[in-house]
Amino acid sequence: MPENTLLIVDDSPNFRTSIREAVKEASIFKNIIEAGDGAAAISIFASNNITFIITDVVMPRIDGYKLVSAIRGTLAGRDIPIIILTSSRKEYCDKVKGLMIGASDYVIKPFNKDELIARIRVLLRMQELQEELKAKNALLERLSTTDELTGLPNRRYFFDSVKTIIALAKRNNLPIACLMLDIDFFKKINDKYGHLTGDIVLKAVSEIMLRSKRDGEILARFGGEEFVMCLFKADETASFCAAERFRKTIEAINIPVDEMTVSLTVSIGCASIDSDKLEDADELISRADDALYRAKKNGRNRSETYSGHRYTGC
Repeated sequence: MPENTLLIVDDSPNFRTSIREAVKEASIFKNIIEAGDGAAAISIFASNNITFIITDVVMPRIDGYKLVSAIRGTLAGRDIPIIILTSSRKEYCDKVKGLMIGASDYVIKPFNKDELIARIRVLLRMQELQEELKAKNALLERLSTTDELTGLPNRRYFFDSVKTIIALAKRNNLPIACLMLDIDFFKKINDKYGHLTGDIVLKAVSEIMLRSKRDGEILARFGGEEFVMCLFKADETASFCAAERFRKTIEAINIPVDEMTVSLTVSIGCASIDSDKLEDADELISRADDALYRAKKNGRNRSETYSGHRYTGC
């Protein structure tokens, strides 16, 4: 959690002092900043990392209601706790109005110090729980779209991302390509060296491809020893050359495992389709998979295109 910074907003210096002394005595906030009206508060909020606001309602220029609305309209102020204070006799109506525009709680002047501190602590605890929930949800989302072993995006992430790429390609009438990569004779590596070594090899290949890929290329582990990549604005020639770039890079590297090294090769299938002829990602992947099958059938450690054409000078 960041350091708690309280912004006290009230046109009465005496009330600001009372609030400041109450919260300082309770040692709740690391930093305390004051503002005399809503306009000054908005300026302070924009230039400081404010995490909690206590504001009066009746103030010159910009009152407390307008201040709360303005804060809630920003990304930074969407979730921070805000307590509004008022000495208005229309307590019920003002309370409803304040809560409806986004205030977290409501306290009547003159306030009871212990009550104010208790309400602040409750809101801070709720804020802490919200942050914990956000962090857990973010972790769950990352885990649901990430391959646990390699750290690469998984199939789900790939398909979700490719939908966006295809839509963009269609709008701009651009080609889109797919590569399917398979580690040659991976089962023999597992059988000879063990599955732990196989995992090391998968991680190493993932890191090599991640370092070698270019901006705009979406890489994911498709499953087992297969990897998939989507290339934006890539025709058949460009996709074949990209495949050869990956194949040659992997072939040239010896992967250290304990006191030995493991060398390996990969087979890659390439497919490129003009966006106006492409229905969905399944069609693109199916063509790349057919090309991968041809690469394996023709001897492995090679790249093949869906059309069967091979290119030189990559």
